Amino acid sequence: MRLSHITLQGFKSFAKKTTIDVTHQVTGVVGPNGSGKSNIAEAIRFVLGEQSIKSMRGKIGADVIFKGSEHLSAMSRASVTMVIDNKIKRTHDIDVSHASESLAPFLVYDELTLSRVIYADGTSDYLLNDAKIRLKDVQELLSFAGIGGSAHTIINQGEADRILLASARDRKEALEAALGLRVYHMRLNESTRKLERVKTHVREVELLRNEIKPHLSHLERQVKKIESQEEERKNLHQLLLVYLSREEHELKLMDERIREQGTSGSLLLITDSIRKELGVLRNKSHDVQTSAAHEKQTLQAEMQSLLLRRDQVTKTLGRLEGDMSYMRRELEKEEIGKDINISQDEFTNTHATASHNIENLKHAVKSENLSQVSSETEKLSLTLETFFTKYSHGKGSKKELLKKDISNIEDLIRENESKEKSLTNEMVHLQEKLDNIENKALDVINSRHEEEKKVMILESKLRELDSTIALRKQEEGELSLRKEHFDALLQEGLVIVGQVVMEYKKHIPEGRYKDIPKHDLMRAIERSKLRIEEAGIPNREEVIAEYKSTRERDEYLTKELTDIKESEQKLLVLIDELSTSLENRFSTGVIEVSKVFSEFFGEVFNGGKGKLVLVQLTKIDEEGNQITEQGIDIDVSLPNKKVKEINMFSGGERALVSIALLFAMSSITPPPFMVLDETDAPLDETNARKYGVMLQRLAENSKLLVITHNRETMNHCDMLYGVTLSADGGSRLLSIDFKQAEELVK
Repeated sequence: MRLSHITLQGFKSFAKKTTIDVTHQVTGVVGPNGSGKSNIAEAIRFVLGEQSIKSMRGKIGADVIFKGSEHLSAMSRASVTMVIDNKIKRTHDIDVSHASESLAPFLVYDELTLSRVIYADGTSDYLLNDAKIRLKDVQELLSFAGIGGSAHTIINQGEADRILLASARDRKEALEAALGLRVYHMRLNESTRKLERVKTHVREVELLRNEIKPHLSHLERQVKKIESQEEERKNLHQLLLVYLSREEHELKLMDERIREQGTSGSLLLITDSIRKELGVLRNKSHDVQTSAAHEKQTLQAEMQSLLLRRDQVTKTLGRLEGDMSYMRRELEKEEIGKDINISQDEFTNTHATASHNIENLKHAVKSENLSQVSSETEKLSLTLETFFTKYSHGKGSKKELLKKDISNIEDLIRENESKEKSLTNEMVHLQEKLDNIENKALDVINSRHEEEKKVMILESKLRELDSTIALRKQEEGELSLRKEHFDALLQEGLVIVGQVVMEYKKHIPEGRYKDIPKHDLMRAIERSKLRIEEAGIPNREEVIAEYKSTRERDEYLTKELTDIKESEQKLLVLIDELSTSLENRFSTGVIEVSKVFSEFFGEVFNGGKGKLVLVQLTKIDEEGNQITEQGIDIDVSLPNKKVKEINMFSGGERALVSIALLFAMSSITPPPFMVLDETDAPLDETNARKYGVMLQRLAENSKLLVITHNRETMNHCDMLYGVTLSADGGSRLLSIDFKQAEELVK
């Protein structure tokens, strides 16, 4: 990297846009005091990221902005742009692959334009090829370019003296910056900060892991229960498939057998029919018996009545026949005996009474009133007996009456005989009826025996059916209970296992359950359900989801912790490598700088000796620990002088020593450019010539921008800019190209 151009606008006294060409090896800037030539060095310091406004002779950021003049207005911003030629991409052996992500894309360009703009409010922006970047990126870029701190890149009169009077520790830091080791320190500090952040992150991640670990363990136990429940649910699924398949098959067979043998309902219909038939048979037998007995009883009563009537008629006939015989004897006596005198009245009365008795008797016979017949017969017999007893020797006048009475009695006898015959016929007819009834009774008895046998058969069948019905009801009850248990188990299976339990309807090989009895299967199912219930976790889906998220979080933290620890190890390795490289490069650099310093010192002070000495320093850190670190001391001796303390040297001598040291530091790792701001002011003409020789040697590897009043120094410049204040109050530049002038002279 080489400095190409510097452009100032609104910076301090440079109100208008001003460009300085620094493509020559040595560019000089001259001008009277107060013209603004030192503002060029401060502009370079400004664009390189200087944060101390005091070092640029200001108090606040706005102090570096042009304040205005009588002819020019004050400006609201100031900008400085540095153009760097990057065709030769020198990085001082630093691996640019380690460059930050924001800076790395720019390092491939052949030209880099670094700008810094400051505003009236003190804020500033850094731009690299017109893209905003951070101050950190600027510092990193300068480190890659080999542009160190102002102590050796931008050197003014005070800086030159300060390097001699600095502490060993500060001198070491300046030397490291000159050797290009600043990038190592930046990397080392950044890596150390990263390491601290990584360690903090490790602690935070470990705390997070420790925080979620108990909860994760609890969730893991819960999930294991759920997983065991799932395994048990699968086992229950297989058990249910086998059991339900077997049970349904057995229930179908049992139901078919019951239907084939008759259900209790159908058997009850048969028993009802048999009971009705038994009732009909029993009622029929009872009715026949009752009817026959009633009919027989009726006929017997009628026969008894006929017997009584016949007996009455027979008795009446006997009396009538007796009276008939008596009256015939009396008539015979009347025919053969003498007449009997009977008064007319008595005969008429007796005849009337007998006639009346006979009429009553006829009437009684006709009405079949046996008691009246008997009574009237006795009355007639008594009347006749009384009459004939009194007049057994009556007159013949009574003969006709006797004949008439005999005729009447004969009529009565005939009527009674006819009646008796009729009654006898009726009795014969009744007897036939009784015989028929007896025969019917025998038939009824025989029929009853058959019916009783049939009743016995039906009753036996009924008892058998009752027993069968009881057994069938028991079987149907068992079937119903088994169906209820089957349905309940199926519903439980649907709840516990899900719809897959319906696969039992398909043919499923029983496998290891083939030879297990069904009741053992049922016990296994109950045990499985109990285990599932015991392993039951409420809100199982939420628990699983939470476990997954927590486990993913733990896995993420574990991976992150692994990555962080890998980063930590990488950082530790990087820090170790950087520390080793820094130590090695610093040790080598000290030797090389000391060697060059000795050469410069010998040239400046003929016969003088000078070298750098590495010393060990101790300090106490914030935690009270003692730390050992390195520092740089300067060991010099002037010819013909015994004085070795630098602070005892004259001003010119100190200036030459500091310049020799700074030039030696810059020659080992030459920066792209150096700004020397009146570092030759204390030198006399003789020493100025020595200074000029060192400039020529230094310019071999770095471009130099020299601000000077010394003519001897001006003689060594290839390009000379003169700074002056214009009429409008702003600084302006005039230039002389000595190289071009020499060529024109030639």
